[in-house]
Amino acid sequence: MPMADPGETTVSEEDQQFLRHPVFCDLLMPGGRRCLLRDGYDGDCSRRLHR
Repeated sequence: MPMADPGETTVSEEDQQFLRHPVFCDLLMPGGRRCLLRDGYDGDCSRRLHR
């Protein structure tokens, strides 16, 4: 999904739609692209998923 913004992706429980949780880090990296790591990770931002 090239047009999706990972920093804007959130999830919520079905019965609590008003309570949203971020899925990915929301920090901008050099060049204006967003980090692709999960929210709350330890370490530096990255455009690659760590395994």
